[in-house]
Amino acid sequence: MRLPRRLVTLTITGLLASTISVPPAYAEGIPDYPGASALRTGVENKAVKKMQQAFIELGYDIPVANGKYGPATTRAVKRFYAENGDSEDGTSVGPIGWNEIFISLESERAANKSEKEYDEATSEEVIAQLNPEQVATVIPEGQRGKQPARGTSSRSLPYRMPVVGEISAVYNQKGRRWAGRRHAGIDIRAPRGTVIKAVVPGKVTFAGWQHAYGRLIILKHADGTTSWYAHMSKRIAKKGQVLEVGDKIGLVGASGHTTGSHLHFETHNSKDEKINPVTWLQRRAWKVDPAPAATDPATPAAEPVAVEK
Repeated sequence: MRLPRRLVTLTITGLLASTISVPPAYAEGIPDYPGASALRTGVENKAVKKMQQAFIELGYDIPVANGKYGPATTRAVKRFYAENGDSEDGTSVGPIGWNEIFISLESERAANKSEKEYDEATSEEVIAQLNPEQVATVIPEGQRGKQPARGTSSRSLPYRMPVVGEISAVYNQKGRRWAGRRHAGIDIRAPRGTVIKAVVPGKVTFAGWQHAYGRLIILKHADGTTSWYAHMSKRIAKKGQVLEVGDKIGLVGASGHTTGSHLHFETHNSKDEKINPVTWLQRRAWKVDPAPAATDPATPAAEPVAVEK
């Protein structure tokens, strides 16, 4: 097996386990590898059943954990290897593959716990991130900070987006193709060459190539937050340049680690921690005026008016 990056992961995991306390999700640890003869097609034992249970929890297509290493298990193992950059045929599992299966299981459990905590955030916590004018808008309380539906046009959102296109992935979305199995921003699918514009004033602090992000520009804003614009085909803004709303940042592309032409839009707080881009936009890039307060209870409030930018 190749899995070079996974070997690094295992090494780091082992070092960390020897120096820090183990969180509850990892309390059981990785089961001992039972040996090559116990994990190959045709065998039936408890180790295979444990592995099947892990695959089922990870979402692989195994109908039942019966302990038999048959065709369904072979397909699951082959798919797991392929998703981790290896081309094994799935007929056996070595010690590295065994460890990676259970590391993936614990990562999935931790991600599910994080998602549950995210979903259970109270409306008061969301409202606290908005200014009073935004709280008074026509956006329903339950929509504040909520991710747009995939397939939604960026034009239809009540806050400005840096590019015109279709929402193809949202913040905190689960997926194996993202580091940590969670998406750190919003993806907006658009044709190559579509113009990306600033929606909040800021200074360009980075303009270059950054690994998976490809061609990347980072803007730093007055409150210390930053917005990231990745996978561009061309960077237009230059490092040190101060951009105003509507200024061109670059052009949509597919540079870096990506499966198609889109803009990856990501936001960080002043401590460089990734934060919800929707909440960030709702605080800074609203497209509608606040609903005016009615002075006469018998007089209904006027409808909010869209503001073209």
